[in-house]
Amino acid sequence: MGFCIVKPNTAPRVPLEPGRGDSIQLVNSDCGTDKVDVHINVLLPHGPRGRVHRHSVSDNVYIVKSGEGELTIEDKVHTIVADDVVFIPAGARHSLSNVSDRDLEIYEIYTPAGPAFDFVTDK
Repeated sequence: MGFCIVKPNTAPRVPLEPGRGDSIQLVNSDCGTDKVDVHINVLLPHGPRGRVHRHSVSDNVYIVKSGEGELTIEDKVHTIVADDVVFIPAGARHSLSNVSDRDLEIYEIYTPAGPAFDFVTDK
């Protein structure tokens, strides 16, 4: 059993694409699971937009902790703010940017994770 308790303020931080911010790793294979991935993305104010991408088999959930983002799903733009919960089904093309003057903090959950997870960009 891979039981674990993770403290976000001491969890590993991984840089995102240059100028975008960091990802705080919470639940993943380090906890003994490839079934789910949970992390916090901290996007810098007015940073660059993330690449348009999709995940072939993984569903994605965002839980917005703070800030304001512009989320594009299949070419439709949505504003997301604190306390919003967003479900992005597998296969849906999406991208996200921080449009606020403070960090955009989002809990992000993927399932399945591990080897089943992919990040497919438009070419």
